[in-house]
Amino acid sequence: MHRLLASTLLVGTAVAACGGKHDGDSAGEGATGGVSPNLTSDDSTGGIELPGSGALGKLDLPEELPGDRPGVGGCKKADFLFVIDNSGSMAGEQANLIASFPGFIATITQTIAAQDYHIMAVPTDDGASAGLSTKCGATSCVCKPAPVCCPKTCELFGKDCNGDPCDALPLSECDQIYGRGNIYNADGEQCALADDRRYMTASQPNLAETFECVANIGTFGSGAEKPALATLEAVSAALNGPGGCSEGFLRKDAILVVIIITDEEDDNTVDGEGSPGEPEEWHAQLVAAKGGDADAVVVLGLVGDGNFADGVCPPDSAPNNDGVGAEPALRLQRFVDMFENGVIGSVCATDYTPFFSEAVGVIDFACDEFVPVG
Repeated sequence: MHRLLASTLLVGTAVAACGGKHDGDSAGEGATGGVSPNLTSDDSTGGIELPGSGALGKLDLPEELPGDRPGVGGCKKADFLFVIDNSGSMAGEQANLIASFPGFIATITQTIAAQDYHIMAVPTDDGASAGLSTKCGATSCVCKPAPVCCPKTCELFGKDCNGDPCDALPLSECDQIYGRGNIYNADGEQCALADDRRYMTASQPNLAETFECVANIGTFGSGAEKPALATLEAVSAALNGPGGCSEGFLRKDAILVVIIITDEEDDNTVDGEGSPGEPEEWHAQLVAAKGGDADAVVVLGLVGDGNFADGVCPPDSAPNNDGVGAEPALRLQRFVDMFENGVIGSVCATDYTPFFSEAVGVIDFACDEFVPVG
């Protein structure tokens, strides 16, 4: 399993050289986590230091990467997909993500070859099954999560909703499906995404502020989170093809970086909850979306890790509003671990910056090895 190496100032342990994945590398107490595949403490000329890794290890890479040879490989484009749990216990985790994003994207642009990138945030529900918070006056109602709360509010109270008449709500099919790119903040205000897209590009004005808007996805989403389904739908041909809700987000000649952030397990043992299928099927579908090239996919999972001996989340804890607890996510961990470029971190960490700083090394490695096709 690709377990995260500790990256706080409290811990400065390097991982011993190893040719495979790392199972349960101890990070010590207080770790906020960070790892990469194939870490080594060897100072050979083939290694490169991980950004912000301090006294940590180096990536054990070949002396010459495809990206070093003109015309052979190396990515010029990257598509970033943030899959964000929008259920009631996620306010702190969303704030943590927003705080870490400026440093993450700055390191990305300074480190990897790709300077042409897409960024999209998607919730873990379909909008139609979201929770509902409504306050009504004599003639109108205000509800959250806007605008998807309005059909139910209109049905229940028959009054104008969030300033719009019930027969002219600002809703489209793209607001009520899994994998939709989010374009609203938690208060229902529309984010200023350029060109009416549901994702941002490198030329997005005020990128950090716009990401803060879409990542502040709110906490009135469905409690039956389906992060794997949201991921797979977000990269589906239906949503990315001509006329699709996210037309043009996923590109054949770009690496795909998926970041899943949830304090719940994606468990479908209860009818109506969790993504259909098993992690092996999710893996196959995601790889298929990239033309069968598993090396073109990086999957980062900020999930519950209380099942690990060195986990940051308390053992046997449950999601709660103080951001401390999270359900151990064994199925999501298994899904992430199936990718050679898979990295697991703790959603309970007090700061996601170390995780993202070290994950840049994995993204950079995938980018260097990428050979675009078609």
